[in-house]
Amino acid sequence: MARKIIPDIIDHQDLAQLPGDCSIREAGRYMVEHGTGSVLVMKDGKLQGIFTERDALRIFVATRRNPDQTNVEDVMTGDPETISPDATPEEALERMTVGNFRHMPVVDDSGKVLGVLSQRDLMRPPAD
Repeated sequence: MARKIIPDIIDHQDLAQLPGDCSIREAGRYMVEHGTGSVLVMKDGKLQGIFTERDALRIFVATRRNPDQTNVEDVMTGDPETISPDATPEEALERMTVGNFRHMPVVDDSGKVLGVLSQRDLMRPPAD
């Protein structure tokens, strides 16, 4: 069985990304339509933050903010922890576990976002 590496895990991903000024409702719809648990918040091609299912739940349930009048940039996790494509999947999983988050952007040395790792991706056995 081949060992998984991060570039293989994120290969062929379509980056789920939105501008920060979109509403939480728009982000939620996007996530449902694209079957993703997170969206990257981008500005001028640069990563500004990440908005996840957990963020949506926290906003809707705990704060009762109006999802049509609250922008993603107001509630996202800004400057999220990222990982290099050269890191190991084991390192990624350890960092997610310690940091208590399920999604982590993969960013190269130039700052370009290559994909997003999820804990689910890392737990899935490699394809034969």
